[in-house]
Amino acid sequence: MRLRIQRWRYVVDWKLQGSLILHGLTYGGMVLLAVGLGIFLPLLWDLGSVGLSGGFEEQAIVMLYLHERFWPLASLCLVIVVLGAIRYSHRVAGPMVRYKRHLRLLANGKFPPSLRTRRNDFMKAEVSCLNQAVLGVSERVDAIRRAQIELDSKLGACVAASGDMTGELTAVVTACAELGRAVGTFQQVPGGVEVESVAEPVAELVLVGQAESV
Repeated sequence: MRLRIQRWRYVVDWKLQGSLILHGLTYGGMVLLAVGLGIFLPLLWDLGSVGLSGGFEEQAIVMLYLHERFWPLASLCLVIVVLGAIRYSHRVAGPMVRYKRHLRLLANGKFPPSLRTRRNDFMKAEVSCLNQAVLGVSERVDAIRRAQIELDSKLGACVAASGDMTGELTAVVTACAELGRAVGTFQQVPGGVEVESVAEPVAELVLVGQAESV
């Protein structure tokens, strides 16, 4: 049941999707306004030009008839615009939300499973590049981990054979241990485990980090 609820959740990024919906409503309202002016202005002009005769009554009947049916059709068009904008924007916002979540996981040293998109989603090329980047970094980290394990075993054998550790050898062993701890911070997120949302980094801290790196 939970998977079904997530599948039918079309509003995942209100900032992006709300902007697209407002743009759709604005353009749709402008079209309806142009259509309404094109229909009612000629009738109003004709009403002002005719006298109190049968022509006036005929024009008034036509205007009332159009007025009764124009607003329900206009409301229906606006509803269709809103629903269409939500559904269309979800094809962009859905992959983008998961894309940012995977990037934050990668920034925290976690390798998420391959990101999949639905058949009608956009950003397929960007998602493919992200999956290749995660796979490439993961493979390189695994290679460093294997090399560190092999180096640690050889250092252990060297220490056992010599029986005494010099200052340089002690520094190498310490550096190897630090490398192992650093590589151990990288984690692989299992494919069947639900990926937890990662908080967005604070803008001020990011700016400070960029200033220090300059």
